[in-house]
Amino acid sequence: MKKILFSGALALVFVSCSRDEVVEINRDGDEIRFGVVTDAATRAADVYCNNNLPGAFNVWATYNDATYIDGDLIQKEDNAWVNKTGVRYWPKTGNVTFYAQVNAGTAFQWNNGAPTIKDYTVPTVVAEQKDLLYAVKSQGRSDNPVTLNFRHALSQIVFQAKNTNANLYVEIDGVTICNLGNVNTFTYPTANTDDNIINHDGVGETTTTGAWGTWVNLTGGNTDYPVTFDAVYVPGDKTVKSLTNTNDTDKEFSSNAMLLLPQTTTAWDTTTKPSAQTGSYFLVDCKICNVAGDAYASTDIVLWDGPVAIPASFTWEQGKKYIYTFVFGNGNGGYDPTPDTPDPVLVPITFDVTVDDFVPVTQPDTPMETE
Repeated sequence: MKKILFSGALALVFVSCSRDEVVEINRDGDEIRFGVVTDAATRAADVYCNNNLPGAFNVWATYNDATYIDGDLIQKEDNAWVNKTGVRYWPKTGNVTFYAQVNAGTAFQWNNGAPTIKDYTVPTVVAEQKDLLYAVKSQGRSDNPVTLNFRHALSQIVFQAKNTNANLYVEIDGVTICNLGNVNTFTYPTANTDDNIINHDGVGETTTTGAWGTWVNLTGGNTDYPVTFDAVYVPGDKTVKSLTNTNDTDKEFSSNAMLLLPQTTTAWDTTTKPSAQTGSYFLVDCKICNVAGDAYASTDIVLWDGPVAIPASFTWEQGKKYIYTFVFGNGNGGYDPTPDTPDPVLVPITFDVTVDDFVPVTQPDTPMETE
């Protein structure tokens, strides 16, 4: 491998699948009804947007500084949001402030109207990671549903690769992000989370002015998050290949994007062994072969087969998707993570040229004779 670089491209910043999708329940005007919108759908059926709403959520509420609703289950049934705990009604005056969550489970703490999601832990298995949603809405008595705009509390991480060197054959079958925090506590905002970003293609996003919650106490900074997949061949023609995917439209890949805690890290210092310190880095499981001819052949020499360590620092924000592209090209590679002083995985062959001077050799005189 002549070079492995990484680049992070940020896309889909709290975008939504459509401008409005409010599902109403037609009942008496005094009943508290709910409508739901949310942001970007990016990983199959378990990441939500307006076109892929959660099937249920729990809601709490305060009125006049007292608990008014305590964890009611609101469930989608026959295109309507039904309060499975029982019908709730509006007070005649004043505002009710609603706090809702999806996938927080027992980590949600009501705290007498100051809710948190305490010690939320992100599983290391990608298939077990869930899209954590939250919403806040304060309003008074209305014939219209309470429209809850859910925000994504986690960051989404996706990988792809590109090979710019036709002399390399590259296969990748796994990526691990090393030395991350895995536990944190989330505090709810006090203002409404109303703004629903409508642009789904990542171009010209509208900046939201609504409220955001806060992650306040990140711990577990030495956690590794692996993802594996069927080997992906990355041709040396600069084609970008998906390694992890966020939907089921391309059946060549599984839907295995990561959902991780927002955080800021420092990169691994390559003068020390990765396991000896806490800097963050990628481990890319790859096979790299030298292509001797015009195309890869099974007889080509394997240059590297195993994990490649790539130092990387991260600054991830909630509700944002980060795409990391591993570029195989020219120059030094990543690092062998096993020795105490990591060495480059591959060193490119370079050439320097000198040319011998012609050495003069004196020959006997050759007379010029004529007849």
